[in-house]
Amino acid sequence: MKNFDGKIAVITGGGTGMGRELTYQLAAEGCNVSICDVIEENMEETFEQASKKYPQVKITKHLCDVSSEDDVLRFRDEVLEQQETEHINLLFNNAGIGGGASFVLSGIEEWERTFKICWDGVYLCSRAFMDALLKSEEGHMINTSSVNGFWATLGHSQPHTSYSAAKFAVKGFTEALINDFRINAPHLGVSLVMPGHIGTSISENLEKFGKKRHS
Repeated sequence: MKNFDGKIAVITGGGTGMGRELTYQLAAEGCNVSICDVIEENMEETFEQASKKYPQVKITKHLCDVSSEDDVLRFRDEVLEQQETEHINLLFNNAGIGGGASFVLSGIEEWERTFKICWDGVYLCSRAFMDALLKSEEGHMINTSSVNGFWATLGHSQPHTSYSAAKFAVKGFTEALINDFRINAPHLGVSLVMPGHIGTSISENLEKFGKKRHS
């Protein structure tokens, strides 16, 4: 996909970091964008800045915990209604969170929180928006894994178990979709992003998310 003008993109984790930058860059290219985030203040900042700078496109914001199927289905319905469409062209499964470093030492709640956001979020959003992607003349799914989807550790002395396991799952899912789309949806493409360390707010967002869950 070379021309983004008039296209519709959905970005999870649009409140900070890569999701925020994707919102700005796509809007600058004339793409309509719908973002979601679980931390409202982050999402509001992205939305306000993007809307002010790129008034020529439609940008919508949605509060959503991507590990919750109910939230994801509501998010999808809101996007289609507010963008006044039955299709989308781009799905960026970008939401992620750290935590659950050690399977041995971390409690099940912390471990599953990380795994469900980093993996279940990709699966649930892909499933929810699949029909809308299929209805586009040209569509593409972009899934964010990590270098920890290649190397399941931060180093010899620091485990990164839940996050790494989730990112391996994202990598395998995306690679499997390449052949699936080729056979069953040839007008769709899928890509895998495996970034190294990027100066995002993932650690700060983990703290905010923890406070939100217990408030």
